[in-house]
Amino acid sequence: MKHKKALIVLTAVGVMGATAAVAGAAGLSEKVSGLLRSDVQVTVNGDQTGLQPVYINGKAYLPVRDTAGALGYEVVATGKQIQLQSKAETRQADPSVEEQRIRMTGVVVSKTVEGDTTRLEVRGKGGSDWMILGVTADTVIENEAGEAKTVDDIKEGTHVAADYGPIVAMSYPGQSAAAKIVIGAERLIKEDAVSSVAQTEAGWKVTLGAAADPASQIVLNVGEDTLIVKANGEPVKPEELQTGAKVRAYYGPLIMKSLPAQSPAELIVVLPDEQAEQ
Repeated sequence: MKHKKALIVLTAVGVMGATAAVAGAAGLSEKVSGLLRSDVQVTVNGDQTGLQPVYINGKAYLPVRDTAGALGYEVVATGKQIQLQSKAETRQADPSVEEQRIRMTGVVVSKTVEGDTTRLEVRGKGGSDWMILGVTADTVIENEAGEAKTVDDIKEGTHVAADYGPIVAMSYPGQSAAAKIVIGAERLIKEDAVSSVAQTEAGWKVTLGAAADPASQIVLNVGEDTLIVKANGEPVKPEELQTGAKVRAYYGPLIMKSLPAQSPAELIVVLPDEQAEQ
């Protein structure tokens, strides 16, 4: 296997400050302490990355998955072995890699930028109901009409259909590189307390907001396609929603002009008790 040659350069900039960090690994009998150097820039062949090294006993350490990605490799973890394969070799070894992509649809609930990678936290349905998807320059982004878009067009509340994998980090939520993202409609977001939950012939109706002010309320129509979860990912049934519980709902974009207004809900996240008390 021909290895890709690359020059990694670490350059100290600004004030030489450091933040204490603790690094450890499962199965080891002791932990080691290190310094997370946010003042050190890591470049690959002259291109700056968002990697931040941890110094332990005078040596700089970098996260294997992010470093491999910066070098054009993919990490394949099998049992206790970690292998690096170039993206080109992965496709040559398995021409059906695109057929192995995992599809999910859902709502973007958070968006963070780390160097050249934008991480989208998506909750929805498909291969997983909760994923952290890494979006890079290699990710194909388009709208439902097939028009090219950029990651700047993706916001919190955006409905997406994403193809990712086949490699998925064994974490919770799972993490994987996004191969393609199709941008859908923007969902409206409302964070409020549940004032009532009622079952109807068409499904469930969950009302948010104070009953004394119907104009500020929203009635969420909950059907089979609605995902209801706790903040930790635990699924919740509509009948388990408690009056007074604080939730963050993603709904719309269609809203029935009534009093109170009504709209189909795609995602309802039940917030922790301590957040509901704030």
